[in-house]
Amino acid sequence: MQLIRSMLKLCKPMTLAIAPSLVFLAFVLSIVGTGAVDASPKDDAYHYMSNGIDDQLYQEWWTFHATDNDTHLMLLYLLSDPENRSSARKIEVQAVIMQDEKPILQGEHFSRGYGGDINSPMLDIDKSGFSLEDESNLRVKGEVEDRVGGEPIQWDLVFEPLARPWFAIPVQAHFGHIKGDWIKWLAYMPSAQVTGSMNIGNRTIPIRGTGCHDHAWGRFSLSDPRIITASACYPLEAFSLSFFEVSGEEKLSQLRIEKDGKNIVFSDRQIALNCTEYAFDNESNSTFPRRYLVEADNGNYRLNLTVDAIKSAVDVLDYEQPAPSILFIQQASLLQGMLQSKTGEIYSFNRTGFSHYSTGMMPYQ
Repeated sequence: MQLIRSMLKLCKPMTLAIAPSLVFLAFVLSIVGTGAVDASPKDDAYHYMSNGIDDQLYQEWWTFHATDNDTHLMLLYLLSDPENRSSARKIEVQAVIMQDEKPILQGEHFSRGYGGDINSPMLDIDKSGFSLEDESNLRVKGEVEDRVGGEPIQWDLVFEPLARPWFAIPVQAHFGHIKGDWIKWLAYMPSAQVTGSMNIGNRTIPIRGTGCHDHAWGRFSLSDPRIITASACYPLEAFSLSFFEVSGEEKLSQLRIEKDGKNIVFSDRQIALNCTEYAFDNESNSTFPRRYLVEADNGNYRLNLTVDAIKSAVDVLDYEQPAPSILFIQQASLLQGMLQSKTGEIYSFNRTGFSHYSTGMMPYQ
């Protein structure tokens, strides 16, 4: 009931037609009433346990995305080789802020340690982290410095789920070029209400919008896979979309739409992804996609999706040569598409969301 009360408060200042409001309320009631989920809070906890064999290959990350009108916030919490078995450990918090007609702000903080709970979503990396609040909500906090201006960037947000969690990659799946490597991927909040605030220097920006949160972990070389994701949600139409593709030696793809409480899933060979436009970053000397076309067909539904990056933030995670570095691209994007059922029903959408691209790259000489 707390979820219902919160969402009704969110709707009060908005001018809505009666019919969309009733649809939205019915959607919220369906989530609370069914209790049907594909994952528990424990699944969103950290999963690292030393096995003494390939601990240097352990990778785990959590991402949180939020949008409120012209403000887009992207957060990353990363554990890479947590025990420093390779002497290349990366325990990192990263923040990217995009606002209309303003320069992109991005900063990161590296730490030598972390703390948490393996039984519930809780992680601490110095002044940053997240924890479970009110049974289902996550409180997400952090602090980094903008890499250009040096201003402190702080955030204190609450993510309240509006769609059921699901496993994009539910079992340990091999994909890379290392024998025995594996990855799992959890879309813990495909759609969320996000409230709180963000501070940039002495400016406070209230946040009252929507967002999403996902979580991945496994044992593999972080520079091995090419990872592409896209996500968007629109609670007032009971709609969320999550797409993940991880490719190395093998390719793993999952795309899920939730519409009016119905789950529509496409996987692997049912999905065709094409990167149709690219951009070049002078600082990192790298090329990356800025426009994607996705076609999917599972026999019951067909989807045509275009992902257009509005703004792109480039980051490189450096390692000592000859190890490759990792190129990270965070994007605020426009997701446009049409979903058609085999009975002829059509749903069209045009929403601002997020996309991500990462891959290994040789250091720029």
